[in-house]
Amino acid sequence: MGGAASRFDETDWTKVDGGLREASQTIDGAMPTTHHVILTLQKPNIINQRDYEIRDDQGILLYTTKAVHGTVKSFDLFHKEGERLFRVTAEDLSRDEWKIYSFAKPAFSGQEPDPEATKQAGEPLYRKARVMVTWNKHHGDVQLYGQDKPGDGEIDAAGVPIDESILKVEEIKSITSQYQSYVPKGLDITHPPLDGHWVWEHTINTHKMKMNLAKGCDVALHCVLAVMTNMVSLERIASTAI
Repeated sequence: MGGAASRFDETDWTKVDGGLREASQTIDGAMPTTHHVILTLQKPNIINQRDYEIRDDQGILLYTTKAVHGTVKSFDLFHKEGERLFRVTAEDLSRDEWKIYSFAKPAFSGQEPDPEATKQAGEPLYRKARVMVTWNKHHGDVQLYGQDKPGDGEIDAAGVPIDESILKVEEIKSITSQYQSYVPKGLDITHPPLDGHWVWEHTINTHKMKMNLAKGCDVALHCVLAVMTNMVSLERIASTAI
């Protein structure tokens, strides 16, 4: 089985720091983590892959996800109070590109809704981020959307991906499905410290992921990535079984 080496055991979760400090730095406007946290993402049964309840280590509900009716891959992320925050969609048949759309909240001043996504949803959807998945390398890159820069060519008022990756996700070489995330550090020859790590913990009656997040991390983004990477993994397994 391919994948990256796990950095979980070598990570001191009391010391690692994702670097985020302000609510403006997270995709949903919530404050980043202020210390190491452990989350549980639990689904109702072994078949359902898009409906989760996400709770902290005290059992307090933080977010939920729900499948979008009439689709096979799309899901929405909801705040614990029920506000629908994001729609996550696979943009191509190969599942290489995923987009995160915000409901009624532009990513920047003057941003226009994405025409195609808005048409399909029947309400304004704004480009927030995209995840490019490289199957043969077992990783994904997260990029935010921003405004076109003058002189860069055709203007897209709905937003363009910012070149710099804000987060990388690696599938870990393991019998048990698990992943790790980190902030890329340019050309460093050593692996950057982890932001997050999540792994499936199944029992006969319980189907859940356990997620560790460092201080200074975006909780909502990592929840989206956990659900998305699970579906990408299942897609890969299905494609190799044909």
